[in-house]
Amino acid sequence: MRATRRHGFSLVELLVVIGIIAVLLGLLFPALSLAWAQSRLVNCQSNLRQVGQALFMYANENNGWVIPVRADPSMEGGVRGFGIFELAKDRWPAVVFKVKGPQPETNEPADYNPQVVTCPADRDPVEAHTYALNNPPAAHHCKLGSSDFNGLNATEVVIAAEKRTFEKDYYFEPEEGDFDRGLDLWRHGLKRGSNYLFFDGHVARAFPDEIRRGMNPWTNGKDVPD
Repeated sequence: MRATRRHGFSLVELLVVIGIIAVLLGLLFPALSLAWAQSRLVNCQSNLRQVGQALFMYANENNGWVIPVRADPSMEGGVRGFGIFELAKDRWPAVVFKVKGPQPETNEPADYNPQVVTCPADRDPVEAHTYALNNPPAAHHCKLGSSDFNGLNATEVVIAAEKRTFEKDYYFEPEEGDFDRGLDLWRHGLKRGSNYLFFDGHVARAFPDEIRRGMNPWTNGKDVPD
């Protein structure tokens, strides 16, 4: 009776198969990485559009103020934003989205910031938000329906932008150097720049030179970094 011989892969064959798999994975991972990056960018734009819709609804209920502020004679334009110096429950994400938060109340931003104010590409941002509002239009009392932006139109002027992960800002204030340290110009990479919400409600990705003046039309963007 003839013995049955067992057939299997030789060591060389296994190494060849492993090598082919490694090459295929090397080709696949960059494509997946690009797809994930594009997905995060698109999801970020969707979030910003929702922020814009909420801001316009807020404006309809608050005398046209698209960018939430309160009177403060000591500040530029006589207005102050609902930012880091307020309790977490009184900052603009909670105010605009009407977040009630937990009971008893806390002072944790994550308890009052809806998920929509965080970009998917921004992991664990300080103060639990990615998007900060642009203070200059508020300081110049630009409201819903405004058309006077020192030579620019509503499609060019920024309402909200992406802050750097480690910064606390809720508003970008050029007189305090926030543009230089707080604005994240490259959130989605050197080939994509960052996303911006504009005064007409549209959202687009842009590069620094394209939005510099739109961040502060009244200084021709000189306080926005290169």
